[in-house]
Amino acid sequence: LAEMARRVGCSTDALALGAILAQPFQPRVLSGAVTKEQLRSNLDALSVAEKLMGTEEGKEVLKELMDECKMESEEYWKERSALKWN
Repeated sequence: LAEMARRVGCSTDALALGAILAQPFQPRVLSGAVTKEQLRSNLDALSVAEKLMGTEEGKEVLKELMDECKMESEEYWKERSALKWN
């Protein structure tokens, strides 16, 4: 994630949020920002999403990121149900 963020020129949190905002559906993004600095970094996600959708390098990074983060639903729910707080 850090390498991809470097390629786009942003922080890892802005890349993660920007990747969600760049999806073709209407996403809802929740920020976990606690400090002003974290909020500023999270707000960069809007411009990151534009880069991910509007530049060739951005589109390449977005595809790589989504391919690496993909998880089958069965695997996801198996992992989630094994968490102690469930």
